Amino acid sequence: MMRNSSRRLYALWMREGIGGIVRRGLRRPSLRQRFVALYAPKQGPGLEIGPSHSPLAPKAEGFQVEILDHASAQDLRTKYRNAEVNIDRIEEVDFVWRGEPLPETIGRRGCYDWIIASHVIEHTPDLVGFLVDCQTLLRESGRLILVIPDKRYCFDHFQNLTSTGDVLDAHQLCRTRPSPGRVFDHFANAVGKGRHHVISWHKHAPGAMRLVHSMESARDAWRCAQTDHEYVDVHNWHFTPESFRLIIDDLRDLGLLKLGITDGSTGTAGEFCACLQRCSDPHGDRIASLVAIEKAQR
Repeated sequence: MMRNSSRRLYALWMREGIGGIVRRGLRRPSLRQRFVALYAPKQGPGLEIGPSHSPLAPKAEGFQVEILDHASAQDLRTKYRNAEVNIDRIEEVDFVWRGEPLPETIGRRGCYDWIIASHVIEHTPDLVGFLVDCQTLLRESGRLILVIPDKRYCFDHFQNLTSTGDVLDAHQLCRTRPSPGRVFDHFANAVGKGRHHVISWHKHAPGAMRLVHSMESARDAWRCAQTDHEYVDVHNWHFTPESFRLIIDDLRDLGLLKLGITDGSTGTAGEFCACLQRCSDPHGDRIASLVAIEKAQR
């Protein structure tokens, strides 16, 4: 028990530094919790996608929210029973998602004031399709609240940044699962940092990086992804705050999306937040965006 507690404390220090430990001790909300509090009022109605064992808008705290996940609450409790998480936080799932368009799963359109998806969009095989589905489910003034890994400070560190062309190609192909090549890259290049090989860290976290998986594991996952028998879940997309904003602007320019980023934090602890709403704000200077992306990468 003491060893597990020590590892969790170490992981928190690597993710958020001393400030994270102080925040936890004082029971202050995290960045993502504060961001949700700004844009997702408890009265809803809202939808949280894929909260699993760590909902950001818990029914238990009075949020008028429906939950969509890849499995039922009972199946999630079974899945995480032996993991170092609090399965008591898993709430009843209203909709089990099997990969079909979200409006088909929900059975309604234009019905939510807000939708929360924390660490979800990077898993979606068709990012454009997912964003458009969320747009369809939102009311005219609704908000899509996203928490997204920052690839510079997590196990995606050595993956290539996703481009607009990447997500356009996946959308045209109507992808419903990651490509075998994407699966290979995920397993071959994933890294951990520091003594316990944590998979998410703050900007100045110390320690060397090491590969998380062996080449044999990458090879086996690649072979498995070439069959239709099993879905291999990986991060399909890799962003920084600047690169994600450019992709959203591009999708608006192309007429594929009406949502724009109305607020986006620079983030912390290997992730950043973004709030998307229907908007008509002019897009930024593209060359300035490209320079900002390059600078952030350096």
